[in-house]
Amino acid sequence: MTDARTLYPLGDQLGSVTLIQHAGDDKMIANAARVSFGGDSDAPLNARDEKLIRYLLRHQHGSPFEHNMITFKVICPIFVDRQWVRHRAGVSKNETSGRYVEQQERNFQPPSFRRQAPSNRQASVEDDGTLDQTEAARVWEEAWKAAYGAYQTLLGLGVTREQARGVLPQSLYTESYYTFNVRSLLHFIGLRDHEGAQYEMRLYARALAELAEPLFPVTFREWRALVAEQAH
Repeated sequence: MTDARTLYPLGDQLGSVTLIQHAGDDKMIANAARVSFGGDSDAPLNARDEKLIRYLLRHQHGSPFEHNMITFKVICPIFVDRQWVRHRAGVSKNETSGRYVEQQERNFQPPSFRRQAPSNRQASVEDDGTLDQTEAARVWEEAWKAAYGAYQTLLGLGVTREQARGVLPQSLYTESYYTFNVRSLLHFIGLRDHEGAQYEMRLYARALAELAEPLFPVTFREWRALVAEQAH
């Protein structure tokens, strides 16, 4: 089924997640599980199916959640994509190539800057008022514009795109198509919409969930209930 709905996780009307297409539903998940003993059917989703989905999630029977697909077009900063691309099990990806096309002058500018967490080398904490936000924003903007200017200069000199792109900053936007099955999507959201994940990455994970949940409402409902139960 073809879909078209776009969310803007970073609030800048540049970074976006668009639902491109999907196939499958909650009933397909139940049927994939029941075919093991010849119990699949064309009947509408019922309470027994919902109970089965709950059982599958609780007991980590994952394969029935793989017989479907959801495709998103994602426009995100390169530093977000490089965290994202680590999750490849059950995920397909195609990205705009800097070898084929000139990279656009689209850059992510943080609305505010965070401080390094004192007890976690990979985490951040909210600014306590001691960061010079204005100066940080100035340095950020100056750096990416200088880098993009150098890229344009190299291209103007005749340097190949595949080399010139080496000077581009990680804050520049890149575009990809990502296709998940529900099993891989739930795994991704569980890892990336988590207090230990980078804030910008969490916003994208939440956007994926917002777009996918209406397509598989029972699965998401039971998964969220299980996650909440396990958190206590």
